[in-house]
Amino acid sequence: MMSARCLRSLLMPPALLTLCGTLFTAGLTSSASAQAASSNFWRHFIQRLTPDAQTHPHISSQKTPSSPLSSPAPAITPPPPPITLDAEDQQTQQTLAAALTFMMPRLLTPQTPQNLCLWGMHALVKASSPLTAHINLTLTIEPTSHTTPSHLTLFYGSQRLLDEPTPHEDDILGWSQLSTRFIATLRHSLPNLYPYKDEACLTLFLNGLLTQLDPYSRYQPPTHTTSPPTPPQTIIASVGLTLRQSHAHFPAVAAINLNSPLWDAGITPGDRLISINHHSTRNTPLKDLQKALTGPKGSTIQLSFRLQDGQKLTRNFTLSLMGEESVFPDHIGHLPLLHVTQFLPHTAEEISQYLSAFFPPTTLEGDLPHASPPKTHIPSHPGLVLDLRGNHGGILQQAVMTAALFLDHGVITTTDGRAPESNHVWSIQGGDLTNNTALALLVDKNTGSAAEVLAAALADHHRAIIIGSSSFGKGMVQISTTLPNGGHLALSWARLNAPQGWSLQGLGVIPSICTTPQSHYSLKAQFSALQEGHSLMATTLQQAHLIHEDSPADTRLALRAICPPSPPTITDLSTALTVLSKPHFYQAALFSTPTINAP
Repeated sequence: MMSARCLRSLLMPPALLTLCGTLFTAGLTSSASAQAASSNFWRHFIQRLTPDAQTHPHISSQKTPSSPLSSPAPAITPPPPPITLDAEDQQTQQTLAAALTFMMPRLLTPQTPQNLCLWGMHALVKASSPLTAHINLTLTIEPTSHTTPSHLTLFYGSQRLLDEPTPHEDDILGWSQLSTRFIATLRHSLPNLYPYKDEACLTLFLNGLLTQLDPYSRYQPPTHTTSPPTPPQTIIASVGLTLRQSHAHFPAVAAINLNSPLWDAGITPGDRLISINHHSTRNTPLKDLQKALTGPKGSTIQLSFRLQDGQKLTRNFTLSLMGEESVFPDHIGHLPLLHVTQFLPHTAEEISQYLSAFFPPTTLEGDLPHASPPKTHIPSHPGLVLDLRGNHGGILQQAVMTAALFLDHGVITTTDGRAPESNHVWSIQGGDLTNNTALALLVDKNTGSAAEVLAAALADHHRAIIIGSSSFGKGMVQISTTLPNGGHLALSWARLNAPQGWSLQGLGVIPSICTTPQSHYSLKAQFSALQEGHSLMATTLQQAHLIHEDSPADTRLALRAICPPSPPTITDLSTALTVLSKPHFYQAALFSTPTINAP
């Protein structure tokens, strides 16, 4: 006779379903070992279902060799008739099976279909109306022999709504079918509790189980638009020019779209627009000028500029559609600044355009004019500021390509996961377009993902100093798929590591100069240390570079607390200007980051 232990009850707050049941412990040699194994299993399972320590249920551990089922209901109705699945239910089943099939080999931490589906069921339990009476969901896993299957039983009071045998824990199809019947039972038997369609229940189910995996995996249901099509509208085109006020009476060029014809005409940020179609721009409000720079696609406009070398340029330009911009130039004092808002498909190319304008290639003195002279970038500015504050990330490849604009070669990041195809080393063979000009990166609490990859890479290679606060700490890569119902599933399947191998997840990028008022070190004290040739953040950075995927969360949080994640401060830009203007400050901050491959 095999051993079994009955889980008498698992108490949940009122108006929520309650999970209870027993654990099959076949193959164990004694009742004591069976009881220990079952207690460990349920403790782990229940804690995953209720991660909040304040709501952990009580687990009763008793051996009941002769009782196949311990039910919280005194009078139990007979098993209900089988549920007939309609077309909507069948679609749900196909979608669930496809989602589980996609997830299983790609999960960062191994799980069984049984665990995932139980998490999804629990999410539906929690979604029931808080105005209803107490409900009992009983999970019984107590076969009396090797051939007796375990059962999932659903009670509403004393009414048994569902009594189904459970498949093997690794049976994807079996658990998707059982979960579909579970969803259908809630919808059809408890319409007041679950006044949803299958699609809404499926969304609760999938996002409920994904939440147990990590903060970034998610399911987006299909969008069904029933509104009538809108009539075609006039498409507004432009020349891709953004203006800003200047100290003179004429507006200056602030930004130029990557696809703008102004680049080919030799226009660069800082030039002044003096007329539009022969009308002077002198003292004209910016909003009126920006409106005058738009019109129907294919129309032409005449613009006159006063270039920074004093020359005047007048030319006709054709208006066209411009792509979304993600890079915006500015300046702080005498230093150029590039604000990168996100990493879109052409972000690296946008940055390259601006770098070529800031640091134009110059023919070396003494080269013969007929010999196709080599060109080099002679720094025309003492430094450059790259502003990544508020940049949530985007396309990882674009962040890697951006790093190639500032580095000649090296590893930018590595990704690792359980799926072999998720393991990758992202290395570049580039060419520094700035000729090693001093570089400061600004980060804040909202700098995440791909933006953190860029910041970590440039810091690890001693190519840039990081100024601001600890960044967001998103160190996971998602892979997505479209499911049979048209919904989209994004699953975290790889972890991001910096060039020196430390983990970004939960830690983020810790700056070499911390500007947040909550910092352990005042800005004045940090400047004093830099004056003496060392950084107060050096020890913290060394400890951060020892973080790996198995490091405790408390350790990561303690390091982040040295320079807590914070919004932008008014001292970020002035700090960058100060440090880039003092080479000995810059060098001390730059080498506060441990050397790559150092023991």
